[in-house]
Amino acid sequence: MSTGARRIVAWLVGVVCLAVVSWLAVTAVLDLPTGDSTASVVAAGVAVIGLGLSGITLLRTPGSTGSGPGGGRTLRVRARGRGSIAAGGDVRGNAVGPRSKVTGTTGGPAGGRPGRGERDVSARGTGVVGAGGDIVDNAMGEDSER
Repeated sequence: MSTGARRIVAWLVGVVCLAVVSWLAVTAVLDLPTGDSTASVVAAGVAVIGLGLSGITLLRTPGSTGSGPGGGRTLRVRARGRGSIAAGGDVRGNAVGPRSKVTGTTGGPAGGRPGRGERDVSARGTGVVGAGGDIVDNAMGEDSER
């Protein structure tokens, strides 16, 4: 579901909740026994809906043990700023910067590290490099060689 659709649904739920609370308040003021009975029935219905949504959320959201879809890993990678670089994994054997160049061969891939849980990689600023793994065997800066 897109962000816009989620916002619309959230606003609709909010409006419906406000209407129900207003209706219960008016009912309680006009006829307290009826308002009490109505509030009990509404509360039971809301509890059943909440239980169902909780179950759906638990089944759809991957756990930290890796048993859910995607192995339980959450990866967010953001690069903000001119020339900034963000990588969810290793950054190996690169030339980063004006007139930088790679000479020779690069090293092999990283050894099998155990998988990590949630990772948030962010590179903010001019020419910043951020990685969720190792930064090895790179040339960074103007006129650099690797």
